[in-house]
Amino acid sequence: MVAERYRLGELIGQGGMGRVWRAVDEMLDRPVAVKEMRIDGLDPEDARTRRERTLREARATARIDHPNVVRVYDVVDQGERLWIVMELVDGRSLEQVLVEEGPLGVEEVAAIGRGLAEALRPVHAGGVLHRDIKPGNVLMERAGRRRVMLTDFGIAAIQDTKALTMVGMLVGSPDYMAPERVSGRPQGPPSDLWSLGATLCAALGGRSPFSRDTTLATLHAVLYEEPQLPPDAGRLTPLLAHLLAKEPQDRPHLDTVLEALAAPAPEPPAHPRTHTLDIGVRRPVPLPPPPAEAPTECAVPPRRNGGGDGRGDVLGPPAPAAARPRRRRGTLLAVGGVLAAGIATAVVLTLPGGGSGDGAKGGGTATPTSRPPTVEGTSRPPATPAQTLPPGSRREVGFAWVPPSGWQRSVKTASEIHYTSPDGTQELVAQSALAKDDLLATWKKAELDAHQGQDYQKIRLADTTFRGRPAVVWEYLFTLKGKRWHAELLGFDQGNQSYQIGTWYQPQVEGRAQPVYEQVKKTFTVLN
Repeated sequence: MVAERYRLGELIGQGGMGRVWRAVDEMLDRPVAVKEMRIDGLDPEDARTRRERTLREARATARIDHPNVVRVYDVVDQGERLWIVMELVDGRSLEQVLVEEGPLGVEEVAAIGRGLAEALRPVHAGGVLHRDIKPGNVLMERAGRRRVMLTDFGIAAIQDTKALTMVGMLVGSPDYMAPERVSGRPQGPPSDLWSLGATLCAALGGRSPFSRDTTLATLHAVLYEEPQLPPDAGRLTPLLAHLLAKEPQDRPHLDTVLEALAAPAPEPPAHPRTHTLDIGVRRPVPLPPPPAEAPTECAVPPRRNGGGDGRGDVLGPPAPAAARPRRRRGTLLAVGGVLAAGIATAVVLTLPGGGSGDGAKGGGTATPTSRPPTVEGTSRPPATPAQTLPPGSRREVGFAWVPPSGWQRSVKTASEIHYTSPDGTQELVAQSALAKDDLLATWKKAELDAHQGQDYQKIRLADTTFRGRPAVVWEYLFTLKGKRWHAELLGFDQGNQSYQIGTWYQPQVEGRAQPVYEQVKKTFTVLN
């Protein structure tokens, strides 16, 4: 009996950081899970650190109220033992499911990924990092739709502040650790997303894409080798590749992940062709202008065409936003949206300090990054030439550019990025997608719908060139809620990809808006 209230039953989990018991809360007459953290046998300093770590774990998790996060009910301090009383989930860990049933299908894994990504939203919003997302820390209910739940925030607690970070110690599972964590660099939400990607790969293929025979070999793979993605990942392949990017700034935003996981399975093309960057978006077409009442919000989502069955859902023509209803996406902004766990295993290593990049920042420049430190007993792979980008470039899906400093960034999809000026009088957009039909014909068709908008006035819609490559330019004026806007869009194909760079601005700022647009076009770089 713990605290004269919780009666322990069978042992249901055990690892390096404690044991978990099935128990009954006799006061409320409900089943619970009780996690036992033993701190006996340690010197006083280690005992203090362990106790503080456990209390931080409980506090961090108790602040989160979400159906995909295991709830914490109580904490009991009994000197040499600390107990965390948690919600009891009637189910198995994803690790157990994989052992008993084998790899899962694409759509089931996508559903698991959505649940975990939704769990990370309040976690990250509360300033907490999980730091140990792996199949053993993902619980799956037995009944109904097999709700997934994220558990065990112990590693988040041990590294929640610098005072509790143990020098030279990595706590967690090596094959699910983000590279910046292995190399000792700063961590942030992208680090959890990397672990999410490795977990989804394990769900699809039965193991982490970085799993090797030894710990050192696994760490070497995490730092230097490309992931061995599951061959049956299907539509999730591009997303997994981006989640497992070595640099944090190259990984997608959480909202991007959710959108990609929620996307319906695309119809196979008539003539299949290899494409590793497309996440369900087809040919880009001109985008609508920003709403006048919200200067810092991105453009109203384009109208979509389709039969309502989730197939053939491609971006539609750009009738001015005032003529179209707005569409909400869950709890995101009404316009556009912002794209922008078991018991842990301790691995004690001595690693030199890593680079200075801040994994918590979503941005970053394309200046050469320092190679992660060599793990003792391994060798470095030969260096490969890096693509040269303009200073200050920001990498996106399929392209890079240098956006204006101080502008508001919004990410509508994995490959459609918006920047809005501080005063809301100009917006920039860039997009990459899979090339499909003739670009000029697509935009001419789009103009038919745009012409139905308020005070639409075409300036030009014609073939042009961009860096010696055939391109299309569309320039026009329109009125939105009493304000006049000037739009200019440039599109071109390269390989099997199509790219678009555009801007819309209010005429009174044309003198400064045009130079900004021209400079952004100069920095636009298709990634190899």
